[in-house]
Amino acid sequence: MLRKPLALLLATCAIALADKRPNIVFLFTDDQPQNCLGFAGNQQIQTPHLDALASRGTYFNNAFVTTAICCTSRASILTGQHMRRHGITDFKKPLSEKAFDQTYPALLKKAGYRTGYLGKYAIGNPAAASKELSLPAHRFDDWYGFPQSINFRQKVGKDTRFLTSVMTERAVKFFEESKPGEPFCLTVAFKEPHGPFNYFDPEIPDPYQDIQLPAPPSFNTGNWMEQPQFIRKSLNSDGSELKLKHSERFLKEQRIFYRTVSRADTAVGEILAALKRLKLDENTIVIFSSDHGSLLGDHGLSGKWLMYENSIRVPLIIYDPRADQGKSQGRRDQIALNIDLAPTILSLAGITPPEAMQGQNLMPLVHGEKLPWRTSFFYEHTYDTNPPRSAIAQSEGIRTGRWKYIRYPKTTPIFEQLFDLENDPVEKVNLASDPRHADQLAKLRKQCETARNAEGSIF
Repeated sequence: MLRKPLALLLATCAIALADKRPNIVFLFTDDQPQNCLGFAGNQQIQTPHLDALASRGTYFNNAFVTTAICCTSRASILTGQHMRRHGITDFKKPLSEKAFDQTYPALLKKAGYRTGYLGKYAIGNPAAASKELSLPAHRFDDWYGFPQSINFRQKVGKDTRFLTSVMTERAVKFFEESKPGEPFCLTVAFKEPHGPFNYFDPEIPDPYQDIQLPAPPSFNTGNWMEQPQFIRKSLNSDGSELKLKHSERFLKEQRIFYRTVSRADTAVGEILAALKRLKLDENTIVIFSSDHGSLLGDHGLSGKWLMYENSIRVPLIIYDPRADQGKSQGRRDQIALNIDLAPTILSLAGITPPEAMQGQNLMPLVHGEKLPWRTSFFYEHTYDTNPPRSAIAQSEGIRTGRWKYIRYPKTTPIFEQLFDLENDPVEKVNLASDPRHADQLAKLRKQCETARNAEGSIF
């Protein structure tokens, strides 16, 4: 019996190994808070495909971002790092080639994965910095990325097309072009539900046109007036007085927001259906999340940026068809962060995450394992605007399972907030000046200072 040449044997083993590695599809929206999902308990919003995915997989009840703004959060997602480590604090600066080398798509590609990126990238401004770094098409096998600002109305040849339709078709084509023995990772970064809201998919009806949607419990003039003056004069309050006075304005915005979330859900359904049709679904892990949330009238405010719950709390679903469904289906209460996504994706591919990554692999939680886990995390937001736009209040703080401490370092004296989320989940009562909670305030203040001065250490 003739033996195979060593090179052929090694190649055969490599292909066999590659065949066992899972495909990974990471889908994420832009601005979607956790509570804008049917599975999260919202009975008005229509997200049937995401709800079905969550029911089949693992849903994280306590998923958060470490900085609630597009550029910084997306850099954290790619690098698995806090803002203090990756250094992306505004929309101008891109990741360097060296920094990108340590992201999950770069490391997957190096390990033999076919990689694709479709959608909003928003790390670096190609008009103000290197176009090659700001729109790194050369770092992916398939690229249909775009910067921060883009319209949903797109021209494809002579045709007017809806952006998400084009992205969905590109995703399906990416799957169709996959080859046996070549695992892939496709990232799809939807523009929804971020604006501009001047064009909607003409082929999708509006399911919310005549529906009355309830306002959040803190959407009232009293709660808005209880905000410190620097927040009432900030970008978060642009238009607040008019919307609080004329609720129809707020309802119109809410309907539009829900409509765009549902449009993204439709795309998710089409992508999942394509995986099944092409018989790729049994070895493809699907992850869904959002780059951050949005204040949809909470405290009378809009936008994100601040450390309030609907700004920092996001949906997170992980579906692994290979996992023991009895152990992997269900909800998890542990704190999951956007910096956990990169090490999780790498670990799924059998790649040890680099030491620079500060997040943790979420798959042991998906598999139902009991292990020590974080009980708090550090949040910060430093981005500000330029006149004539209203300023953004810079903030930082600590969020535990029960308590939230927020401080605004640019105020004099420094303004602090302390919320007992167990008894006040809407964050209406600031306990920072309550002497009964002085010890808790001091403890979290010290924890925040330690994290702030750690210059990117693991929290």
